[in-house]
Amino acid sequence: MSGSNDAAKAVTHELVVQRLAGEMFRAAAWAALGTFVLGVVVSTVIWGTAGLIGSLIGGAIAIASSLVTLLLMRKTAALDPMFVMVAALGGFTGKLMVLLLAVILLRNQQWLEPKALGITLVATVLVTSWLEARASKRSRSQMVVPASQGT
Repeated sequence: MSGSNDAAKAVTHELVVQRLAGEMFRAAAWAALGTFVLGVVVSTVIWGTAGLIGSLIGGAIAIASSLVTLLLMRKTAALDPMFVMVAALGGFTGKLMVLLLAVILLRNQQWLEPKALGITLVATVLVTSWLEARASKRSRSQMVVPASQGT
């Protein structure tokens, strides 16, 4: 009857959010890395070493911001759904501020190509965000109404 124990586990909001974060990560991971590598190769061919450095920084920032979003989802999954949404909005706002700040601070540096940084950063963020949103839309984990406490 160990199978019935698994079936008897209540589906909670936390479990749904954890599952969704995992699905979003799996959907976007390889495409994000592919976009990053493509940005590095193209930038290096066009701008040389400065393009390589710029695209490495841009891609690293983009991938890190995506990972932070998914980490934020996992860390807030146990909270009330309203707080999860507040954290998601705050995380999105924070991501935009970090991306904008990075571009502003690094745009006039002679040791990197700002176009390579910006193009790789934007391309990686767009691909990653689109695939995460697509995974969220297609997720079967959201089809379940979680059991609530006290009812």
